[in-house]
Amino acid sequence: MSKRRVVILGLILFHFPVFAEARLVITNATLIDAVNPTRSSMTLIVENGVIQSILSPDHSAEIGEQDIVIDAKDKFVLPGLWDAHVHLTFIPDLDYQTSYDLFLRNGITSIRDTGAVLNRLKPARDYATNHPEKAPRLFFSGPLIDGKDRVYKGMEPGFPELSIGIDEQSDIERIVDDLVLEGATFLKSYEMLSRPTYLKLLKIAQERGLRVTGHIPLSIDLLEAIEAGLGGMQHIRNLDLACALDADETIIERQHLLDNKEELAGSALRSKIHKSQRYAAIANFDKKRCNTIIRKLAKYEVFQTPTLTINSYGSKRLFADPQWRDTYKFLPGTVREDWQANSVIEAEEAVSENATIFNDWSMKIVNLFNQNGVKILAGTDTPIGYLTPGFSLHKELELLVDAGLSPKEAIRSATLTPAEFFNLQQEMGTIDEGKVADILILNSNPLIDIRHTQDIYRVISKGIIY
Repeated sequence: MSKRRVVILGLILFHFPVFAEARLVITNATLIDAVNPTRSSMTLIVENGVIQSILSPDHSAEIGEQDIVIDAKDKFVLPGLWDAHVHLTFIPDLDYQTSYDLFLRNGITSIRDTGAVLNRLKPARDYATNHPEKAPRLFFSGPLIDGKDRVYKGMEPGFPELSIGIDEQSDIERIVDDLVLEGATFLKSYEMLSRPTYLKLLKIAQERGLRVTGHIPLSIDLLEAIEAGLGGMQHIRNLDLACALDADETIIERQHLLDNKEELAGSALRSKIHKSQRYAAIANFDKKRCNTIIRKLAKYEVFQTPTLTINSYGSKRLFADPQWRDTYKFLPGTVREDWQANSVIEAEEAVSENATIFNDWSMKIVNLFNQNGVKILAGTDTPIGYLTPGFSLHKELELLVDAGLSPKEAIRSATLTPAEFFNLQQEMGTIDEGKVADILILNSNPLIDIRHTQDIYRVISKGIIY
């Protein structure tokens, strides 16, 4: 291949997807992933969307005239990243094509949508299928599976329709089977489920080989949920209640409140319960009880997606940073204008004591997770909380490192561990022969500073240079 061809490709490839006619050859690369030692001066050969071979410096690759070559000298090659907690339909004016573009330009080649009704998600699913070169790999749960007083039913401001409501009389087997037929590869449970309904859902999911992740229902003790087959948790939600010294008493109080004699909307009832119990529980933290729970989370491999970007929303206030607000320029006009105006207004408000308490508690718990071998996934809850798709994942990695993870452990949370959640670790998540060619090439070493994941040179998704 001529030098001129390489230079021209270097100018255009970042902006337009290019299909390799023969092979993609990445030379002189330093390879970094969660499992292997750092490997320098390596050559990767990609064909048909798969890493076909990895050659050490003492083995040269024969380069054909039609091969596309990327010289990765002084560059760092990682597996493509995941955002393991997104909501593609949460803001209707933020279209999926914009989100897909922002994910890919930020090196995120796989996403896990954790709550959307299927008819609204269908256009995004169809687009990802029909235009694979323009979309990350999409894994989805379908709707939040909530109780009869469901939270996200689209009838209160700030709570769009994302859920379905079920109870003991529902045909849960049919509901789960229908979701699987539609392509769901995991389930997302929510907080207003009754205890017997939730236990039945966990049992049916286990029989079908599906992990159930989500918010722990307010009606159940977390230890019981773990032993019944819980597959994952989001936002560390309701671990605060389970770790309280008086957890046994407060769950009884919650169960009475969940009778909902006042006939409150589900969103209002949930808020009432958290307001009355969350910060009292954190103040009443029982270290011994919490360590017991965390060790059990590790033993039963209950995957955690802490979403520190959203848990720190009211304390670290990313939206108050003008540099962060600059990322809004990539959003559709109505969303950009709304976020800019409201970010400025909210930035003028004082940080509440409770926001600081919840942030500090979240960081402490993530550190305990890491110390005890709990599996951690990087996810953000974008676009909630002015979290710009794609960009927010890099902030999540920063926060995970701030909480105590090493840069390599943070990289694992956004590469290999999400693959493990789906039992896909043999197919993706590391830079190895036979793995899918979802690849991120960086200009700077992320093991030295995790912020270097933002210093992107090239993104390769499904073997295609984006």
